[in-house]
Order: sequence, then C-alpha cells, then structure tokens
Amino acid sequence: MDVIDERALVYMAVLFVCSAVAVFAGPARAAATFGLVTASVEGAYWLGRSLAGRYVTPNQPASGVEGEQRYAS
Repeated sequence: MDVIDERALVYMAVLFVCSAVAVFAGPARAAATFGLVTASVEGAYWLGRSLAGRYVTPNQPASGVEGEQRYAS
C-alpha cells in the first residue's frame, strides 16, 4: 500500500465516524468535525513529509552493512 491508499482509508474511517456523529449531533457538526480532522491529517502528512525530506541525508546507509562487515569472517 502506498501513502495515498492509506490516507484514503483514514478518510473513509473518519467519514464513517462523522456520519455516526451526524445522527446524534446534526449534520453541521459532523461536517465541521470531518473538515477539522481531515485538515489535521493533511497537515500532519505535509509536515512529516517536509521534516523527513529535511533530515535524511542521501549518503546515509539504509541498513547496518558496515556493522555486518565488521563481524563477517
């Protein structure tokens, strides 16, 4: 699964919960809750993407290959 599919699943779950909220609190509150939660998810996604791109160096090894070579016989 890629990030877009995972976000779509999160939005569907939020939509399901907000539809249950609409039954008890009304459609306006459910729409406001859906908007607030989706804006928070999008904000977290873009902030995390920005921070991940900033702090990962391209020459950093992806695994502990240097450590594995040290213990190889």
